[in-house]
Amino acid sequence: MWAKLSIQLKMTIIFSFCLIVLTVALIALIIINVRQNITTPMHEQINVFSGVSYLNRDLHALTNEEIEELISNFPNDMLGNVRTDSENLQQQLNTSQLDFLYYSYWIAGLIIVLGSIGAYLISGVIVRPIKELSNSVSEIESSKLDEQLPCSKNHDEISHLIDSFNSMLNKLNRSFESKQLFAQNASHELKTPLALIRADMEVLEMNDNPTMADYEEVFVEVKNSTERMIDLVEGMLAMGKTLTKRDMITIEMRAVFEDILSDLKADILSKQLDIKIKGELSLKGDKTLLRQAFSNLFHNAVRYNVEGGSIHVILSKNQITINDTGIGIPPESIDQLFDPFYRVDNSRSKKLGGNGLGLAITKNILDSHQMSINVQSEVGKGTTTTIQI
Repeated sequence: MWAKLSIQLKMTIIFSFCLIVLTVALIALIIINVRQNITTPMHEQINVFSGVSYLNRDLHALTNEEIEELISNFPNDMLGNVRTDSENLQQQLNTSQLDFLYYSYWIAGLIIVLGSIGAYLISGVIVRPIKELSNSVSEIESSKLDEQLPCSKNHDEISHLIDSFNSMLNKLNRSFESKQLFAQNASHELKTPLALIRADMEVLEMNDNPTMADYEEVFVEVKNSTERMIDLVEGMLAMGKTLTKRDMITIEMRAVFEDILSDLKADILSKQLDIKIKGELSLKGDKTLLRQAFSNLFHNAVRYNVEGGSIHVILSKNQITINDTGIGIPPESIDQLFDPFYRVDNSRSKKLGGNGLGLAITKNILDSHQMSINVQSEVGKGTTTTIQI
């Protein structure tokens, strides 16, 4: 029931409850104070004046002498009047006390009712910006993620909430645009080899007497296009893989790097590259994923290196550094290096191979292992890739 109430009603109920407790406590304090400082002293004075203080004692405990002494204190003609006046005063005091309690309860009830109404109105003013924010949020659609909520001039919690929400909208918009771009690029990349396969098959079909060389040529083209599609699909699957604790093991990174470079031995020898690995490093992670991530980095370091160049790897406690003497990366391209399907030079990438997913996969894997990657490069001099652990 409580969970279904609006914030305004919840605030009103809480404030009203606090007001009731405060009012009751205040009235009780006033009554106690009145009794201690007014009512009780007046009762005592009345009792003393009327002689009731004696009469309140057990009558059987009074001696004849005490009774005669009590009566002798008052003249015979005044004794009745004194008792009558004291009784009247006692009655007036009791009536005043009842009136005081009656009016106190009425005033307390009026204060509680008015206070509750005031609390409801005030809470409405407080909650109004939240309602307006809720209405604005409900009107936002996926196609309007670039629109911002109007900022409040006040520097209160609502203003901070609006700023946080706008920041979240920016992140969602970037993510949404990235997903759309990824889907468009993926469809384009898959469409290209499929179109080549269809074109080759149509050419072969149009030839009434195809030779063995024609079949071999089509076979090679179909094989290359199929491998390209397989690489694309595997890359997209790798980007979507979730890291689990079950896959986390202790890995000797130097051994992993040596294994990767061993697979690239033919390309390294053909370019006569100088390879050096310095230091040791053990870390926990998914060995398969990390091997794929660093394999992409080493493939690029070898693929885009120059004849007689070098690749130096430095392993330390919290950092891995890969220095190469390759052709380098233009400054305007560094920020986009890890975007899916981005290529620094399309013609160069097609010539040397690659589908633009390698570094995006690497970034995704490193992010899942709470690692960060930074690239610094200068065209014609080489590239330094730093991975912070």
